[in-house]
Parts: sequence; C-alpha cells; structure tokens
Amino acid sequence: MAIFHENGILKIHNFEKKMIEFNVNNITLKKTNQKLRVEIEALKSDPLSIEVLAREKLNMVRPGETVYQIVPLEKIFTSPPKLDSLTFHGKH
Repeated sequence: MAIFHENGILKIHNFEKKMIEFNVNNITLKKTNQKLRVEIEALKSDPLSIEVLAREKLNMVRPGETVYQIVPLEKIFTSPPKLDSLTFHGKH
C-alpha cells in the first residue's frame, strides 16, 4: 500500500487504530487468562475453593443445612410467578 495513494494516510490511521484496539483486547485477555489460571490452581489444591464454587455456581448445600433466599419486595409485586413454574415440596 502506498502512503501517497488516494486515502493512504486515512488507511494507515485506521490500521494504527485497529492495532491499538487489538493490543488493548490482548492485554484484557491475558489478564482474564491469568485469573483463570489462579482459579484453576486453587480448585486443584484447595478444598475450600471447591466448596465455594459448588455453593455459588451449583447452589449446593451440605446435608442438614437450610438455605434462606431473600427476595426484594419489588420483585415479588412486579412479577408474579407463573402457575406452571411452581413446584411443591413436602407432602401434598
């Protein structure tokens, strides 16, 4: 590509802009990868990390534990549950 060609300077400017965007994205991805590596190592060696992940992501509880879920009043009054999505626990 010739710099002195029609729109040559504009193309170079656009290429430089894209290069900066790619570099910023690359830095962000490297940081994300590093965080994931740390998390993987913790899951390999730390039982507490496994428990935290199981509780937060899989909603798991230990036997005998009771879980209480706090629902904001706004959510209760603005979106009533659908009858087909209700499940009943215990004796019917």
